[in-house]
Amino acid sequence: MSVRPVDAALEGLQTMRRRPLTVLAWAGFSLVMLPILGLLVKIGLGEEGRQVLAGRGSSADPRELLDLVMNLGGVMVLLVALALLLGAVLQAAIIRSVLEPGNDRFAYLRLGKEEIQLLIVSLITWATALLCTIIPSGVVVLGSSLLSGAAAGWFAFLGALSVIGFSLWVAVRLSLLGPHAFSHHHIDIRAAWIQTHGQFWRLLGMFGLTIVIWIVVPLLGAAVAGLIGKSLTAVVNLGASGLAGSSSWLILTLLANLLLAPIFLTLQTVILVAAPARAFAQLNQDEIDAGLHA
Repeated sequence: MSVRPVDAALEGLQTMRRRPLTVLAWAGFSLVMLPILGLLVKIGLGEEGRQVLAGRGSSADPRELLDLVMNLGGVMVLLVALALLLGAVLQAAIIRSVLEPGNDRFAYLRLGKEEIQLLIVSLITWATALLCTIIPSGVVVLGSSLLSGAAAGWFAFLGALSVIGFSLWVAVRLSLLGPHAFSHHHIDIRAAWIQTHGQFWRLLGMFGLTIVIWIVVPLLGAAVAGLIGKSLTAVVNLGASGLAGSSSWLILTLLANLLLAPIFLTLQTVILVAAPARAFAQLNQDEIDAGLHA
């Protein structure tokens, strides 16, 4: 058995087509839980903490996230853990819909052993990302400082490419850890690593296509929000034009974006999570059909 990159990358879109009501339920889950999480952040961090959080931008760099947690203290640890848990619940639901399509109670949403395991997988992923970037980057920086002139520049350039390549290789080799843990009901990094042996380029192609689809989704969301804002502006202004009409369109478009953001964020999550779940299913289809992963 081998990974079929195109089929796996399109699994998120196929899930949306096959189970539109389920995806809407997941979007509703996000629509409810994200504001609650935001309220907890507002209460827990206080004014100073919110300013620090707002000043860091939207980077997902694990090193920046670790610095943020260290600066904001224990409250931030609890909030990050809660955010990861909510993410694990949604990820488990998506994986469950791919690997166990018949187990569709509560729109595949649960809170149990599998979700906790996926939370731990997220922590393992972050820790691995830190190890694969900080240590090699430190070696590259140290080597560059010991050289001079063109040699230092070339060493830094080739070293940076090596760090990126190494990080990418490790990420792809561990990309099935989540579905593997979900299916086997325990976390086995070695077994998940072995699972991807000989599948690197297929998985890399799958993720390349998946990322392209993932990028298209927010662009589509912005276009939909713009159309909604334009339609509402026409209704609200009843023919008003000029600066008033432009201001109304901008405000209503921003409101539409705000309301649609959790929905399109959910769709992006479906696209990213369903792809490796389908790849895992393709590699283990015989065992899944025989009920060995139940």
